[in-house]
Amino acid sequence: MYSLLHFVRQYFTVYMLANVFIVGIYEAFIEPKFLERKGLDRDSKLCKWIGLFYIFIGIVAIILRTFFPM
Repeated sequence: MYSLLHFVRQYFTVYMLANVFIVGIYEAFIEPKFLERKGLDRDSKLCKWIGLFYIFIGIVAIILRTFFPM
């Protein structure tokens, strides 16, 4: 558990968290619309889930950084 907390603390800086959120929002809400217009419905759904996963990882990293300081 300590190694996971150390990893999150070391690599997830403010800039990294902002990057994860921006990519997650883009992948979840903007990119699927472009893929649906091209007729790629399956890829659109996959892209949406990947974006939501990125947002989830960002939220978990913020919680770990906030409640388990080192």
